[in-house]
Amino acid sequence: MKNTFLRVFLVVLLSNIIVVSIGLGMVQFIQKRNQVSADLLGDVGVQLVAGYEKFGIVSLQEETKKAEKRLSGTIYLYQENGRPLLKPLPRNFREQNTPSSSTRPAADFLHSQFIQVIGGNNVQYLLIFKPDPEISSLAPEAVVGFSLLGLFVSSGVLAYWLLGPLLKLQRVARSFGQGDMTARVENKLARRSDAVGKLAREFNEMAVRIETLLSSKERLMRDVSHELRTPLARIEVALTIAEDKYGTEAQKGYLHRIRTELHELDELIGQVLTLSRLEAASLIKEEMDLQEWLSEIVADVSFESQLKGISVTKIGRIPKTILGDPLQLRHAIENVLRNACFYAGCGGVIEVETQEKAGTAFIYVRDNGPGVSDDKLEKIFHAFYRSSEAREANSGGFGVGLTISQRIIRAHKGQIMARNREEGGLEVCFQLPVA
Repeated sequence: MKNTFLRVFLVVLLSNIIVVSIGLGMVQFIQKRNQVSADLLGDVGVQLVAGYEKFGIVSLQEETKKAEKRLSGTIYLYQENGRPLLKPLPRNFREQNTPSSSTRPAADFLHSQFIQVIGGNNVQYLLIFKPDPEISSLAPEAVVGFSLLGLFVSSGVLAYWLLGPLLKLQRVARSFGQGDMTARVENKLARRSDAVGKLAREFNEMAVRIETLLSSKERLMRDVSHELRTPLARIEVALTIAEDKYGTEAQKGYLHRIRTELHELDELIGQVLTLSRLEAASLIKEEMDLQEWLSEIVADVSFESQLKGISVTKIGRIPKTILGDPLQLRHAIENVLRNACFYAGCGGVIEVETQEKAGTAFIYVRDNGPGVSDDKLEKIFHAFYRSSEAREANSGGFGVGLTISQRIIRAHKGQIMARNREEGGLEVCFQLPVA
């Protein structure tokens, strides 16, 4: 991590240094290009002074025009007493006119060149050369603008170069985490010779290993299911034969108990296999009409519970649709509903309510049973956990149903919670994203 930070820091620092250096270099280059060498200006000054001292002011003016045309600028010549021999300098030559920058030297003053010329009898003259505005140096605002533009462009390229591959890796990792076992980083990125390419190759290798492990696990669970259920089926056949041909009345009671335990063992194997599939298999999601789908589930559970006098009612008309796997979600809801019917007992009242809040569908399953101790509300969703009340009631369950419901809801990026109702009973709340 430290090496990566240092490398990124050095790259950013180097890029900023390059941008600043290019900007300063451009300014210096333009300034030097617009300046005339001191030797050349000195020769011009000597010629102008000599012509003036010998032929007078008219000759000076003519020679000055020729020199200005050749040098692409304006020449000012002053005697040592300060009297101008040519046109005088403008009033704002030394300082800016604006009050806010009254102490700042003007651009003309900064870009001009000053040469001292010695005439006859050691008379001193001052020659000032001001380049034409057309080829003068760039204004400070322009230099700053170009520098900022270069900085933005270089930063954008740098950010894309650094973050582009990482964003691609993030998308692939997200797809893989959501169950797409075929998600891989593209070869173009994996062939890179830097740390990003190495990370991409290692991700692909990891994805292959995980896919292989999950496939092996699924295959193992299917094989175990077959191998376990085959002898169970043989035992049940043998029990039937023993009961029909050889069993006495006393023995038939024991044989019936063995058959009951076999059925429970077979059911336990099926639930364990369901748990393993929920961890590995991807869901088949589609838009569902929540109200119609939930009404069918309530009707089925109500039909099963009618002999016990249990009332199962549904209230709420929203939300209309959700995105999910109808079959898996049905298992989740049915597990909770059947638990509610069991603990509510004969004459119990079960209520199923739907609501929508902030783009989330809420499904409440409420019963009027004994509820669960507050310290055990979290544990009821743990695999193979059964409260002492459930054991004493000999419910026949294995403590897997609520675990299956929780994993199904989490696979849909939702939540499931339980709480005790103030008026008695338990309330289980499903939260699912709305389509």
